[in-house]
Amino acid sequence: MKRKNFLKTLAGVTLFTSLSSFTKPALSTMKTEPNNQEKYASFGAIHLNNTSLKRSTHFWTNIVGMKRRVSNETYAEFGTEKQTLVVVHESAKTSYIKGYSGLYHFAIHAPNKFAFANMLQRLIVNNYPYSPVDHTMSKSLYLEDPDGITVEFTLETPERFVRVVSGRGIGIEDSDGNIKSASEYLDVKSILKDVTDTEANLPIDNDAYLGHLHLYANNVERSNTFYQNIGFNTFNYMPQFMYADLGCGGAYKHRIALNSWHGINKPLAPKDSAGMRHFHIQFNSQDRLKIALKQITVIEEKDNGYWCKDATGNILLLNNG
Repeated sequence: MKRKNFLKTLAGVTLFTSLSSFTKPALSTMKTEPNNQEKYASFGAIHLNNTSLKRSTHFWTNIVGMKRRVSNETYAEFGTEKQTLVVVHESAKTSYIKGYSGLYHFAIHAPNKFAFANMLQRLIVNNYPYSPVDHTMSKSLYLEDPDGITVEFTLETPERFVRVVSGRGIGIEDSDGNIKSASEYLDVKSILKDVTDTEANLPIDNDAYLGHLHLYANNVERSNTFYQNIGFNTFNYMPQFMYADLGCGGAYKHRIALNSWHGINKPLAPKDSAGMRHFHIQFNSQDRLKIALKQITVIEEKDNGYWCKDATGNILLLNNG
């Protein structure tokens, strides 16, 4: 796939660009938290259904630079020396199908600018298509796995962010007072100045982590309420744009994002298609976990955790990490 064509396939980037013709800026409906507040939840590994373990293994090891930690004929765990970040199950019969609720994309976050630059360099060395986007509160690279599941590489930069503004569209005010599109083009040349692994021989940074998920919700309001109820704080709630996102402490507040850009009340994708199998939320205290569990009607306790579904039907594993 040529890079120019690939950029056009990223619906979220295209949409945000089209919404950026705003006029009089106005604050969005958002709740803020102290920047020094400790994160009280994080993500464990995300599990994916894929069509080919061989192709997925090449992608996560050779292209992304992760370590294959555990594997058998139909299952593999990929991540760093410290932890598993992505688990692949060879259980899908078809590639990712657009137009359904479920996973929009998930993001692997770099711990610093050098690690992020090396993630970019690895894509360039392997001639792998990607889309570079500057969200102001983060710098991002979007790419697709072999089955068309969108993956984001992210560097958190909340120090550049002031507020979200909305009028006819969505914009961002940065720390210099500029109001820009929520999805500006990322200056790749400036990122590459921080590359330390020019040959792309090193694995992904040991402190890389799964930092946020963006979901296609069949109803943004219901999904936003669900994640609020289990302890996440709404950052932006923009029903006029069919969008919301939530944080869980700390300066970077975009941990779970929701949109209905694929259509309202859309069902989940067929089970035999590639996509998200389930994801894992780890609360940093037993008390926060108990609060979350009290808000959920149907729960199954097994495998050292609590299994449930969100308002769209996505499967979640909750525990005290």
